[in-house]
Amino acid sequence: MLTVLLSILPIFVLILLGLAMRRWNFPGDAFWPLADRAVYFLFFPALLIHNLARGDLGDLDPTGLFGTLLGSILLIAALTFAFRRLLPIDGPAFTSLFQGSVRFNTFVGFGAVVALAGNAGITLYAVVIAVAIPFLNFITVLVMMRHGANAQGATWRDQVLALAKNPLILACLIGILLNVSGIGLPRGIDAIFKTLGDAASPLGLLTVGAALQLDALRRGSGAVAVACLLKLLLYPLAMFGLARLWDLTLLETQVLVLWAMLPTSSASYILARQMGGDAPLMAAIVTATTVGAFITMPILLTLFGL
Repeated sequence: MLTVLLSILPIFVLILLGLAMRRWNFPGDAFWPLADRAVYFLFFPALLIHNLARGDLGDLDPTGLFGTLLGSILLIAALTFAFRRLLPIDGPAFTSLFQGSVRFNTFVGFGAVVALAGNAGITLYAVVIAVAIPFLNFITVLVMMRHGANAQGATWRDQVLALAKNPLILACLIGILLNVSGIGLPRGIDAIFKTLGDAASPLGLLTVGAALQLDALRRGSGAVAVACLLKLLLYPLAMFGLARLWDLTLLETQVLVLWAMLPTSSASYILARQMGGDAPLMAAIVTATTVGAFITMPILLTLFGL
C-alpha cells in the first residue's frame, strides 16, 4: 500500500496547495475562475487530443469496457434512490446526494491515471470519460428536472446544446477521429499539444483544491456520509466486480476502478445552484469525497491488487 500511497500523494499535495493558496488569497481571488476556465477549455482538451490521436485503440474491447462502465453507473444510481428512503431529505437535497454519488472529478482522475497507469492509461481514460460525461449529464439533469426546486428555464434543448459544446467531449471526438483516420498530429503540432497538455494536471489539481469549502462539512452529515459510502466504496467495488465478470484486462480494470473511486466533481456545485439543488449540501459532499478519497484510494487499490 505504501507504493500506491506514494504514487498518488502528489495529487493530494497539489489539492492541499490549491486550498492553501485560496485561503491565503494568492495570487488573488480573480485568478481561480480564470485558471479553471483555462484548464477546462484549453489545457485539458489539448491533453485529450494529444493522447487519443497518438494512442493505440486497436485492442480496445468496447463491449466489456462500456458494459462495465454503464452497468456500474446504473447500479449506483439505483442504490442512491434506495438510500433516499432512509434519509429525511427533500427533493433538492436528494439531487445533491445523487450528483455526489455518481459524478466524478476529471482532473483528479487524470492525475491518478498518470501516476499509476502511464500513457496507455491516459488514452483509455479519455475514452472512458468520452462516454461517461454525456451519459452522467443526461441522468443527472433528468433527476434535477424531476426533484430540483427549479430548473431556471433549462430545457432538453439547452442541455443537448451544452453537451454538444462541451470542450472535453469535442476534444475526445477530435482525437479519436485523428486516430482512426490515420491523420494523427504532425510533429510540430504534436509538440504544441503536448506542451499545453502538460499544464493540465498541476493547474487542474490546484483549482480542485481552491474550490473546496471546508466550512460546508458541518452541513447534512447523514447525506454526506451516504454519498461518501456510495462514491468512495460501493462504486469502486461494483466496478471491480463487473470488470472481473467481463474478464477485462488489467489496464482496463485499473482505469475503470480508478475512475469509480474518484471524488465528486466540483462542477456539481454549479449545477446545483443553476437547477434548484441544495448547493450548500453539494459543497459539503464535494469537499468530503475529495478529502475521503485520499484515504480510500490507496486502501482499495491495494486490496484489489491494482
